[in-house]
Amino acid sequence: MWYGQRVAVVFPAYNEEKNIAQAIDDFFAAGGGTIVDDVFAVDNNSRDRTAELIKGTRATYVLETKQGYGNALQRGLAEASRSGAELIVMAEPDGTFAGKDVMKLLAFADDFDLVLGTRTTPELIWQEANMGRFLRWGNWAVAKFLQVLHDGPSLSDCGCTLRLVHANAYRVFAGSLTVGASHFLPEMVCLALASGMRLIEIPVNYRGRVGESKITGSLNTTLRVGTRMILLIIGYWLKRRFGYGAIGPLPVGPRRPVHTLR
Repeated sequence: MWYGQRVAVVFPAYNEEKNIAQAIDDFFAAGGGTIVDDVFAVDNNSRDRTAELIKGTRATYVLETKQGYGNALQRGLAEASRSGAELIVMAEPDGTFAGKDVMKLLAFADDFDLVLGTRTTPELIWQEANMGRFLRWGNWAVAKFLQVLHDGPSLSDCGCTLRLVHANAYRVFAGSLTVGASHFLPEMVCLALASGMRLIEIPVNYRGRVGESKITGSLNTTLRVGTRMILLIIGYWLKRRFGYGAIGPLPVGPRRPVHTLR
């Protein structure tokens, strides 16, 4: 609970048996164990012991049979929203993110609809992290491309899962989410900016992954996901500027923050 608001964490999980239980415990322990009310661990057809291990923790087990990183996150967001959580944190259960960084996101939640993490701050990239120059500058370049095309705030990381969204903000663009694959994260930002929401990006710890990455584990996969992100960003820009393109409908509503600042 954060100043009377329920906090939920969403984990997309595909073959994460090596760290899923530890990640759940780590995020429940944020703020001395009094902040996170629930963790929704979304099993995306894991073939290992992921489901068994989730069920042995305090987390809420969710099975999403539609394969894909974006599909798992969309399901988790929907479940968290329906549960009554008012603040929803997205994260990875692979050890790359620190549960304590939930407090950083919450510190800005009163003033922003979305609080995005960035893994590109050199001082917070751990030595064993998979964030070499190519990945770091690639993330930065795509984020800046999104920032310029969509008149966004300062952005430096297009693919950081660790982020916070107000449940009422999520509900504004939930019906417009279209991406079920690995390039899901920029879509959230494009839709939020199209709705006039307030966003900010803050640096978070980025540690070594436990297990192999499904997205940045190979150069070919990294380039493919990056290309899809760029095409998606262009597609939403065309939709906003000219009213056409392959992207689905944009959110309907006033171009202003949906969260009332206090």
